[in-house]
Amino acid sequence: MDEPTAKPLSPVVTVVCLLLALSPAIALAVSWGMLPYVIPAHWGAEGIDRWGSKVEMVAVPAVTFLASGGLLFGARRATGDERVSFLNGSLGERTVMVVSSICVSLVGLVSLICWITGALAPEAADGAIKTATLSWQVLGVPAIFLVAGILLALRSLNMPEDAEMLLEEQYHAQRIAGAIMVVAGAVMAVLSALVLSGTMIQVGQAAIAAVAMVFVFVLLKRWL
Repeated sequence: MDEPTAKPLSPVVTVVCLLLALSPAIALAVSWGMLPYVIPAHWGAEGIDRWGSKVEMVAVPAVTFLASGGLLFGARRATGDERVSFLNGSLGERTVMVVSSICVSLVGLVSLICWITGALAPEAADGAIKTATLSWQVLGVPAIFLVAGILLALRSLNMPEDAEMLLEEQYHAQRIAGAIMVVAGAVMAVLSALVLSGTMIQVGQAAIAAVAMVFVFVLLKRWL
């Protein structure tokens, strides 16, 4: 009996995901000329507590496109919506990757729009002071999640053609786990860079990382 033919990802879904991945770049390009060079770069409990260059904003569309585009690429390379057991049900590999791609794009777009809105607010113009460099240490954990997630999400691109069923399911499960890690990394990056401050950065990152890793553990526990 012939194996089922691989089903390509819908062109409509591909176009929508690609446009969403590019949407932060479009939003920034449209508003770039209106933005002052010095902008609010972090909001704490008392309001704006760090100022930076508007060039920092470029990181949002760049990371969004790489992460969301990577997940979309993985979804397009998938042979279909392979099901992977999870708790009492199952997850579709391609569905999770497409939804994760959309989520990452929306996180990037919404955070950038909020950032642009805050930068154009009257109180921002009145209180602009000397720029302060972002401590990139706060982005260490999110960066690890993003990179590791992308690598896992693209894992089965090298899956052996003669892989046994259990090994094949493991590859698909790893891709789903990677997609979830990318979403977690994107959320952590936004909260750490723009909102959370002090010990709340570590607390917030730990909470998000814990939820993501519990999900990954439950998904992959059969192979651990």
